Amino acid sequence: MFWGLIMEPNKRYTQVVEKPFHVSMASLDLTTADNNLVQVMLGYDNRNFLLCSLRKDSTWQVPLDLNFQEGTKIAFTCNGQGHVHLSGYVISNEDELDLDELEDEEEEEDVPQLVDKKAKRKATESLKNQKNIKRSKRDIETESSGDEEIDLDGSDSDDSDRESDKSLINVEEEETDSDEDEDDNEEEEEEPKKVKPHQKDKKNKQQQKKKEDINKLVNGKDAKQDQQSKQQKKTKGKQQQQQQQQQQQQSNKQNTQIAQNVQKKRIVEGGMQVEELKIGSGAPARKGKFVSVYYVGRLKNGKMFDSTTEGEGFQFKLGKGEVIKGWDVGIAGMVVGGKRRLTIPPAMGYGAKGSPPVIPGNSTLVFEVELRDAR
Repeated sequence: MFWGLIMEPNKRYTQVVEKPFHVSMASLDLTTADNNLVQVMLGYDNRNFLLCSLRKDSTWQVPLDLNFQEGTKIAFTCNGQGHVHLSGYVISNEDELDLDELEDEEEEEDVPQLVDKKAKRKATESLKNQKNIKRSKRDIETESSGDEEIDLDGSDSDDSDRESDKSLINVEEEETDSDEDEDDNEEEEEEPKKVKPHQKDKKNKQQQKKKEDINKLVNGKDAKQDQQSKQQKKTKGKQQQQQQQQQQQQSNKQNTQIAQNVQKKRIVEGGMQVEELKIGSGAPARKGKFVSVYYVGRLKNGKMFDSTTEGEGFQFKLGKGEVIKGWDVGIAGMVVGGKRRLTIPPAMGYGAKGSPPVIPGNSTLVFEVELRDAR
């Protein structure tokens, strides 16, 4: 959902966040702005933070990356001339489905289904055969306990063996018929043969081996699918991590550039703009000190009206009103060897009268000043 705010200059927009939102862009309305600098500020926790600086002829749009949580009290303001548009989007709290995990689960479930059909039938046959053998044993024991005499020579045992064999065959045939009805005639099966005692162990071993082969086949395919799934997730995770690192680097670069521009250019007393062109390393210029400077003065249209770039330079006592107010304010804080560009509005320069015939009335002055000495 889109989020936006249009700010008028020198007004404070305060709110308590009801829904979390993200601010991604600050844009200057060029139809209402002049060529002066416009600063966008954020008020949070009783402190003011500079978000960006905008200018009609150079930087009129700046990307931002700000998140505000529910219940946070914030305030936006902008100074200078011109409306500022903040835009972004509302952050949704709905959970998203992990499509990769769903696909992996479907793939893992499909493989056993292809094998389980045959494995199920063989396992069912094994269980039925074991049940038949147990039932035959119970029938033989029941018939033997019902006889009054047992012939140790083996005649009665032969008869009982034959009867048990017959009963075994009958039971297995009945079970086979019922199984064929339940399986809806899937495949024709051979009629069970009479199982002799010495063949039971061999048959059980064969059935156990078949089960192990089926388990190996299923587990092998499952392991392969798991490995492929893990590899895909690992690859996607690396790609997402690389994209996040690139986005973070780009954002840090933009923030660093904005911070550098803000540090180099700043608005001071009376709306005067001070831009650091070179940082010196000597003694600082403070109020009451005797300073010497080189300078070049131009009108806003670029026409030079005065300069001193040789010899001892122009000398005066700082902060005592010996020069225009823009110089007293703009040169304070410089160190010897430093250089600044001062953009001085009429009120901090020669005012409405100007300094005829060189400087017209209500002129904005631009000075490049180099501090030569401060004592």
